[in-house]
Amino acid sequence: MNDYSFTADWFSANVPVWSALLDEIPAIGKVLEIGSYEGRSTVWLIEHAFKATGRGEVFCIDTWEGGPEHQGNDMPAVEERFARTIEIAKAKTEAEIAVHLLKGSSFDQLVSLIADGHGLSFDLIYVDGSHLCSDVLSDLVLAFQLCKVGGLIICDDYLWPAPIHGQETLLDQPKFAIDSFVNCYARKLLLYNTPLYQLHIKKTSV
Repeated sequence: MNDYSFTADWFSANVPVWSALLDEIPAIGKVLEIGSYEGRSTVWLIEHAFKATGRGEVFCIDTWEGGPEHQGNDMPAVEERFARTIEIAKAKTEAEIAVHLLKGSSFDQLVSLIADGHGLSFDLIYVDGSHLCSDVLSDLVLAFQLCKVGGLIICDDYLWPAPIHGQETLLDQPKFAIDSFVNCYARKLLLYNTPLYQLHIKKTSV
């Protein structure tokens, strides 16, 4: 990661688990990322996810406006860093990678992907957008429709706390939405026994 200019690192701790899980997917061709920020996870996927196939597509959904936890951040600068970072990563990798930037709300962009024929086509979907419970739930329901059987859905911030301890509410945190999704789709999912800050899910049927 020395070639990139990141200002935050919320991803590196996930690399050991991600590396092990990617070994279970023999040939990754399409990846979807809901919430990209500066592109740290995007870069890692570009550099590591497509070694078996030598080519692939990454779809990145973000408003690049930030959420409540990004108040005070220079989001136009974040978006510019993301764009530069992706170009550096594509130039470094030997794989042929197409990166599609889908700027807008995750609901609108996910619905458009389904309408455009991308249903059941993604090998890996990373859900790391809005932390609001209602947004997380809609992201997961739509992600399920886009994920292949046998594909991987990774839910970030499963144990993300509200900013002020003692003022937590279920509706401002991802956990309640993730639990609701997992319970409703329990017969179609396999949960991995992995560290709990993220939840790693395999889709087992449509």
